[in-house]
Amino acid sequence: MRIEGYAVVSDDDCIADADGNMPDSLKNDAEWDFFQAGLDAADVSVLGRRSHDATPNHARRNRLVLTRSVEAVKVDGLIVFWNPDACPLAAALQAFELPVSHLAVTGGRDIFDFFLTGEVRFTAFHLSRVRGVTLPGGTGVFSGVNRGQSAEAILAEAGYQPGPLQVLDEGVDVVSWTPAP
Repeated sequence: MRIEGYAVVSDDDCIADADGNMPDSLKNDAEWDFFQAGLDAADVSVLGRRSHDATPNHARRNRLVLTRSVEAVKVDGLIVFWNPDACPLAAALQAFELPVSHLAVTGGRDIFDFFLTGEVRFTAFHLSRVRGVTLPGGTGVFSGVNRGQSAEAILAEAGYQPGPLQVLDEGVDVVSWTPAP
């Protein structure tokens, strides 16, 4: 199974400001196109409950929403709510009643942490960066960022290696990290 993570961060590796919101300063059309192409290629988008609640599903994609507010799995149309403490990922994916071989993980931080080092790990993590933006007191892409580690150090420590830097736009680039062989 392909499990690809997508995050856009500031220079200080934050995905959200001090209020927990994604600021306009992290939004870029070229990065958005890259992100949307990744979501379009996936069978299911994976996100946390707060991200799900804050982001309407206009594209009508299949969504797997991680939450502890359900016993195990709850289906609501294209949305499957999943408590990862109660059942394995494979059981949650069966609720979609279609073959699932490609997930696009869109966050937030706890969801990124879950797939970074858990039983089911990223096969790629696409770390986009908007240069010249800092978010003091913001939410780090991984919990280790808020303890002073860089996103790159966290990925390397978890056994991932960087691919080449790809420039998406002026001041915006992405590096795709994959598990080291």
